[in-house]
Amino acid sequence: MKDKMPLKSPPHVDDALAPKRAIAPPGTSPFATLIGRYLAVMNAAGEGVESEYQAVLEEMRKDAAEVIVALAKAEECCDRSDYPLRWALVYAATQMKHEAALPYFRNLVLTPIPPEQSEMPHSFSTVREETTLRTTAIEGLGHLAAQGHRRAVGALFEALDIPSISVRRAAVQALLAADSRLRERIMERLPRDFRYLLDLKTPHVSEVQQVQNPRKHLRKRSERLKKSPPPGLSEESDKTKRSKTPTPRIGRK
Repeated sequence: MKDKMPLKSPPHVDDALAPKRAIAPPGTSPFATLIGRYLAVMNAAGEGVESEYQAVLEEMRKDAAEVIVALAKAEECCDRSDYPLRWALVYAATQMKHEAALPYFRNLVLTPIPPEQSEMPHSFSTVREETTLRTTAIEGLGHLAAQGHRRAVGALFEALDIPSISVRRAAVQALLAADSRLRERIMERLPRDFRYLLDLKTPHVSEVQQVQNPRKHLRKRSERLKKSPPPGLSEESDKTKRSKTPTPRIGRK
């Protein structure tokens, strides 16, 4: 991975709110067309899209090892600042759930996160985007660890040494999801100041406090439909009235 990833243009607020859709890069691999189809349906919407997505995914899994190689090469060759495409390729590899992706995931996770390249990190941060790529790769390692692949478990333990809190947390959650008996080993591996990550949990939606009556503080429909005079109308009316009122004659009878 390159050390510096200069952006083609200054980042804008809408980069974070409406990222570009991933578009398959040109390639000569026999699986490039298949990957292109996957990316297209991944970004599609409408009736029947889910079944089409699953069909393409199933076709990719028939040659998972070769597809993963093609995905890894595509991600390595594409523009380093094209994060929507890079993430889509990494995510596609996680969906293969094949051990052939293990070296790719491990290499991505253990590659140091490059320094911030954005001049406006509060609206668009390259560090945040790079972190997301790595936590997505950890998700892929988690799938493999849950299947019993020891090398995936080992790679997740290596991720516990990464200074990024987000990466460490993702690795902890993946290890615990794969085997809760790993808790003691995780505690021994983590620095003392980061052992609180063992107690962080993602609550189920049913465990989150729900708003009982979301319309409680809304005005009644009749009040919302009630027309009120435009701002300043009353004031204007007062001025009109005052202009029509005869000026009192002072000093005359």
